[in-house]
Amino acid sequence: MGTVRQWLRPWVVAAIGGLVAVGIVEGIADGGRFPLAALGALAGVIVLPMITQLGLLTGAAVFGLRIRHIVIGSLRGIASWRVGRTTITLRMLPLELASEIGPWRSPVILRCWLAGLVSALAGVAAVAVSWSLADGPFGRGVLVAVTPLMLYKLWPRRAPLATSTGWLLFGLPRMPEPRRTEFRAGPLAACAHEALLAGDVTRAQAATDRLTAAHPGLNTTINCQVTMLEAHGEYAQAVLKLVGHIAAADIDQREMSYTLAGLAGLGFSAAEAGQLPAAEVLPIAKKALDDAIGLGYPAYQLSGTKALLALLEDDPDEAARLAAIGADHNTSPLSKADDYATLARAHMARHDNAAAREALAKADELAAWWPRVRGTRERLSVA
Repeated sequence: MGTVRQWLRPWVVAAIGGLVAVGIVEGIADGGRFPLAALGALAGVIVLPMITQLGLLTGAAVFGLRIRHIVIGSLRGIASWRVGRTTITLRMLPLELASEIGPWRSPVILRCWLAGLVSALAGVAAVAVSWSLADGPFGRGVLVAVTPLMLYKLWPRRAPLATSTGWLLFGLPRMPEPRRTEFRAGPLAACAHEALLAGDVTRAQAATDRLTAAHPGLNTTINCQVTMLEAHGEYAQAVLKLVGHIAAADIDQREMSYTLAGLAGLGFSAAEAGQLPAAEVLPIAKKALDDAIGLGYPAYQLSGTKALLALLEDDPDEAARLAAIGADHNTSPLSKADDYATLARAHMARHDNAAAREALAKADELAAWWPRVRGTRERLSVA
């Protein structure tokens, strides 16, 4: 059954279906140059998502959205730097473009819709060009790839860490309450987040207080309150607030995956700090971790959380491996600093204080004030 599931994964089915379609088109065209057509299809699959992503970034910049992170490529990270409020990461295989975009100024929904429109227009223009250049086998391969792929991108869908162009165009305007209010609350939440990135906890708390006064009870508000508790090292209170919120609120699947992922990390941190009994909180946190992945949260993005669990279970080698993966793939500077703190603690458990100091130095560069980074520094200085 496991082998069958692997062959039924969407990207496997799409790849096989695409090759069959290319073969059929080349057979009809009597070109007889399938390898060249397949190469064109591969080029189309790579280039079209980059074009739509460039369109989204252009729309975000023009219409005043907040561009948090731009990732160029995939696999292991090579370099990372900040330009204003934007972090840019370059990875080993530069065949992919991804970004994190969020609200910054009102009207939020209109700005997001306009950015999605620019993305869609860029993609449709690329498809139109491919139709005009489909004379040879390479061009036909590109055409066969980009046409259905663009239709797929225009299908409204929203999953953890992924939002389609079609959702921005067709799903966002029809979004019901209270999710519309969640979107409108985004600028205040963004102010709190930016203040935390700058290490200004007082300003972040003030923004969170304004958000609480304006929109009490929203997922966005609760998440900001929980983040502030984490920023103060009050993990037990953060866990209790999240558990109460999950029990009382009607949270959709996507938001629930985020909430459960956060609950897992906070539960492990509370156990590590001795703020909650490990025997009671670890089973809850482990189930939250599994449920978050089951709801679609990418497992590799939870590598840092899994690393902390491995550390709590006295497996420092696995903790070091997972923490390194988490630090490499995490896009949030605060989460990345937290992963480096876990990596340093794993090295300390392996009696390698030199490697621990190296990991801690990287954490200090990102957020020296973060509670787990500060606590790791204190423990390492004693060691």
